[in-house]
Amino acid sequence: MLRLTLKNLRANKVRFALTTLGVTLAVSFVVSAFVLGDGLRSSFGDVSEEITSGVDLEVRPLSDFGDPPPLPRDLVDVVAGVDGVVDAVPAVESEWDAIQVIGGDGDPITTAGPPQIAYAWSENTQLSNFTLAGGSAPEIGEFSIDLDSALENDLVIGEAYDIVTPIGRETLTLSGTSSFGSENETLGALLVQFNADEAATLLGIDGVNTISVQIDDGADVATVMAAVESALPDVEVVDGETVASETSDEFLGEIGIVSNILLGFGGVALFVSMFIIYNTFAIVLSQRTQELGLLRTIGADAKQIRRSVLGEALVIGALASAAGIAGGIGVAKGLTALFNATGGSLPDSPTIVATRTIIASLVIGVGVTLLAAVGPARKASTIPAIAALRGGSEANKPGSRTRIVSGFGLFGGGIIAGVIGLAGSGSMATTITLMASGAIGVFLGVTLLSPMAVGPITRILGWPLARMSGVAGRMAQQNAARNPRRTATTAAALMIGLALVSTALIVGQSIKSNFGTTLEESAIAEYYVTDQLVDVDFPLDFADALATSDVVDDFAGFRYVETRIDGELSTMIATDFNQIAPLLDTDIQEGDLGAGTVNPVLIAADHAEETGLGIGDVVTSEYANGTFVESTITGVYHDEALIESNFLFDESTFDAAGDRTGYEWFALNLDDAASVATIEASIAEWEELVPAADIETSEQFRDRVEALIDETLAVVNIMVALAVVIALIGIANTLALSVFERTRELGLVRA
Repeated sequence: MLRLTLKNLRANKVRFALTTLGVTLAVSFVVSAFVLGDGLRSSFGDVSEEITSGVDLEVRPLSDFGDPPPLPRDLVDVVAGVDGVVDAVPAVESEWDAIQVIGGDGDPITTAGPPQIAYAWSENTQLSNFTLAGGSAPEIGEFSIDLDSALENDLVIGEAYDIVTPIGRETLTLSGTSSFGSENETLGALLVQFNADEAATLLGIDGVNTISVQIDDGADVATVMAAVESALPDVEVVDGETVASETSDEFLGEIGIVSNILLGFGGVALFVSMFIIYNTFAIVLSQRTQELGLLRTIGADAKQIRRSVLGEALVIGALASAAGIAGGIGVAKGLTALFNATGGSLPDSPTIVATRTIIASLVIGVGVTLLAAVGPARKASTIPAIAALRGGSEANKPGSRTRIVSGFGLFGGGIIAGVIGLAGSGSMATTITLMASGAIGVFLGVTLLSPMAVGPITRILGWPLARMSGVAGRMAQQNAARNPRRTATTAAALMIGLALVSTALIVGQSIKSNFGTTLEESAIAEYYVTDQLVDVDFPLDFADALATSDVVDDFAGFRYVETRIDGELSTMIATDFNQIAPLLDTDIQEGDLGAGTVNPVLIAADHAEETGLGIGDVVTSEYANGTFVESTITGVYHDEALIESNFLFDESTFDAAGDRTGYEWFALNLDDAASVATIEASIAEWEELVPAADIETSEQFRDRVEALIDETLAVVNIMVALAVVIALIGIANTLALSVFERTRELGLVRA
């Protein structure tokens, strides 16, 4: 039986290759997720070690949530005076992309993905991530930059360059170049260093972010940590291992998102492949009915027949898994190139094929193939020998009672799971699980029930073909209806692929349509100022420049701060209620903006209904600096799509809390009497102050966001296309096998 199994594989090379290809493509996607993820983890792991190496202790401010307030600079001397401490260095670091370097040609330097970050220069080589590569360390009015960024952007030591910082645009002289670690492994980031006495001022930080501590070689880390905690009871002190672990986890969280997306597409591809494998084995075994019957008459039992069929599946799965490992490496490289080509950026990373990746590919490839082959194998082993020898044992009935009950059960269960998931009553993970389970249930249910619809559908869709093509058309119509199960299963693989494409297009178009409608109905400002970079606040003086401009009639900025209300953490939004009316229609259903009220706040209609809060109630918001502020609800708004928050605060609340978070975006109306030349000159002046700012009309803003949605969907559709390709391979395989099955019939027609 083993020799017969292998001989059957060799005798049907084309069928064998097509079946193996479908599984190989699916396994490749799964392997690429592991290869790409492991490579990025290795690269970022090395960076994490470079960042944290040499730090024995780190002193940082206490905070339960949000961005904690900086530490007072005088605490550095307190830490330095603790027994066992060799040196204490103030660590000042900007948020990612909070700075931007302007090149010699006047254009801002971009990194297309990796961030631009600024640090305070430290002379302590053990605690510092940087060493001097050329020139000199930065003094007041100077800066240094990592060696690769200087070379790539033709920056010359001794020349003056503009740098946009959180406090505005500054002109500084390039004093030298630096190396991040021994090999300057920046992974494409641009790293700037300011003088330690000037860094906090340039970055708008009132103090220091953290304090890095070096202890005596013979000192006990725990003892020194306890001494520092005793000297500074209101701070948090952690050891170097904790710092390294947290830094690594921060990087790995982003990598995990990419890996999970790839694994999701790999799972879809495997799901589609199962239909192909099932169909292939069902057709092949149908063609070999008499052969299997003959084997039964000469002594082969049902178990041997099943083992023979599953043996073929095992060989296909093993070879497909092995090929999938090589294919996964190629897919990982291709995805990296795809991300880079579409405006993103993934750093160069080593190709790592871990033992876990090999085991996973074998388990997935072999497991899926065997699972898909179990049904046809069981069916082949249960056909009586005499009936098999007579031929015609293939069941052409559209469905048994078990099939119908199972189909309706899966379809109904899938609908219920999908509805519960759409309701969004649980966590994000629960919602995704329910939606995925619902989709699988619906697909399987439709697949089981669809054979009953093959007859009517082929009669309707085949009627024009039969009318136009005569006998050939009628034969095509009848052959499609002759085996309803085969026709339905073949169509199921393509159904899944097309469903994914349709879903991506519908979701994308819905998002664009909803965004356009919201912008048109609620955002009534003429111009919007947004940042090309992600999660970066505008410099404080930029808001003043917009507000005091002669060409600006109405102006409002929007600040986003994480706060805690009634024990629930959420990002809240604040703006100036005195300026918002001509710029944003909040669709206030009850009450008003609360003119004359101290710290007014609006509440979203849905949240008001859930909590029972209403006009006149007082809510207390807690901030990261430990401040509590009471605000009075003065109105209930309906349009949550644009505001995306349960509450909309007046800026006075954030100011009362001592929060100086900058603005995320601005809305403004310009003076109708201002000339086009004056407006263009003002916009040029603003863009000169902050080159990263996008100053656009409402139409330009909408078009740009819709273009970003299209770019994202393009990447998704490229990966979804894999499922469609696999489905098309399955259809080609099924048609080829069907034609082979009808060789004598087609020969008779030719005769």
